Amino acid sequence: LLDRYDPLLFGLIYEQIEAKVTGDAQGAYTHKQLEPLLKWLNGVGIYDFGSEGNVGHEEARKFLKPTLSRFEYHVHKVLCQLRTTEMFDMILAFPASQPALEDLKTCLLKTEQRTLFVTRLREQLSRRLLHPGADTETIITTYIATIRCLRVVDPPGVLLSRVAEPIRQCLRSVPDTIRCIVQSLIEPGNPLFEELVNSSARLVSDARDEAENFNDPKWTPDPVDAPDHFRKGKGADVIQLLVSIYDTKDVFVKELQVLLAQRLLAIRDYALEAEVRNVETLKGRFGEQALQGCDVMIKDLQDSRRIDEAVHQQIPDVPLHATVVSRLFWPSFQPAPLKLPGQIGRAQAAYDRTFATAKRDKKLRWLPQLGSVNLTLDLRDRSITVDATPLQAAIIELFSSQDTWSPDALVTELRGPDAGTVRNALYFWNNLGVLRSLPDDDLWRLVEVVDERAGGATEGAAHGASLSFFSLVRGRGRELTERACAQSSRRRRRRCRVSRRSGSSRCAHGSLSIFLSLSVE
Repeated sequence: LLDRYDPLLFGLIYEQIEAKVTGDAQGAYTHKQLEPLLKWLNGVGIYDFGSEGNVGHEEARKFLKPTLSRFEYHVHKVLCQLRTTEMFDMILAFPASQPALEDLKTCLLKTEQRTLFVTRLREQLSRRLLHPGADTETIITTYIATIRCLRVVDPPGVLLSRVAEPIRQCLRSVPDTIRCIVQSLIEPGNPLFEELVNSSARLVSDARDEAENFNDPKWTPDPVDAPDHFRKGKGADVIQLLVSIYDTKDVFVKELQVLLAQRLLAIRDYALEAEVRNVETLKGRFGEQALQGCDVMIKDLQDSRRIDEAVHQQIPDVPLHATVVSRLFWPSFQPAPLKLPGQIGRAQAAYDRTFATAKRDKKLRWLPQLGSVNLTLDLRDRSITVDATPLQAAIIELFSSQDTWSPDALVTELRGPDAGTVRNALYFWNNLGVLRSLPDDDLWRLVEVVDERAGGATEGAAHGASLSFFSLVRGRGRELTERACAQSSRRRRRRCRVSRRSGSSRCAHGSLSIFLSLSVE
């Protein structure tokens, strides 16, 4: 009679197991669920099925004991299927989901559902990650989490190599992938930066350099389900896998140099300690030879302090400090014509004269489009401190001598920028309520007093003073690129005080600080 009802009885027990696994484990990633489920199964789980109290309990135990392994297998199978459908959510929840991943590892070994796991996870990644709305940073972050999760589930990395290829192809096709990865490598607090600092892994190598060494006594054949490209990523850490998206690490080294240049040019007071540490750490992964250009850039700024001190012994009251950079080792900077008016131009001219006296065979060539200015405007009813570009600062400097300008007149006066660029700079001041466009004419007027009926002006406040310029030094067949980063002195701040009655302006306490870093090609 029991044999006759085996399929029905087993089907009911399987349903009870499935309900128990789903009810206890679904969405619960922070604690292991497999062991409690097996304890339930071996305790009272199936033996109480269909019995009340102790009635039939011993008979059920005696009957079902020989088939207990089938029910344990079903627990593993159901939990494996559940975790497979939740894998993308567990990736997003990592590292909190590590207990669930360890359960999944055991279940995959028990049930051999690896192929189904790969298929389902690739479907989830395609649907929830690799779509047009996902930004590059999100894809990279999820890829890193996927690497770490699948290292838990399958330490040899076969599942990772089978799952990750669509992500890698997507990242290869996105133009800003390299920049996002490199930015993460040098940004303190980023998980990839922490990986770089705390990792003791080997140097990053080019993908084409990864050759299989059959003479290695530790050599082992690839697993039977490993894809063709499995050897390429075998044993690689997160950084190595990210770099191996491309065939060569040179693209990362070039991007590292570009981002380092931007960070160095933004440094104030020559505080290089953090960047020096970053470069030394990067050398441990990319090699000293690959980062020689970064060493030169840092040396340029280290030389800046000595040059700056020498120049300001001659002009202590001109707060202009330039940074001279070696043209061959820094990114290419193309000069943009711009005549700097007023006190900005006077500070630049004073620096030019002093530099020419000290270096008679060289001449400064400025690249002001790469600079930044911090200035404080004292208007009749408010004071505004804001960071601006040299072009924006030049425009507001012109408004301190004449309160109404047209864009065409500004283009003529500044001798370089086009009308579109000038209009963008005017809108910058318009958003701060400093300038206003006149409705009838193509004219812009200085707003000394906020007109409440017109909606008022937005008062901006930004701290930290800087005016940056770049220059190219020429002399005796040699040329080198210079950056002059002009910063307001911490002790002095440039203030333009405007008089509405006369329509003119008076610049009081004018000061600029320019950081000069000098090195010869």
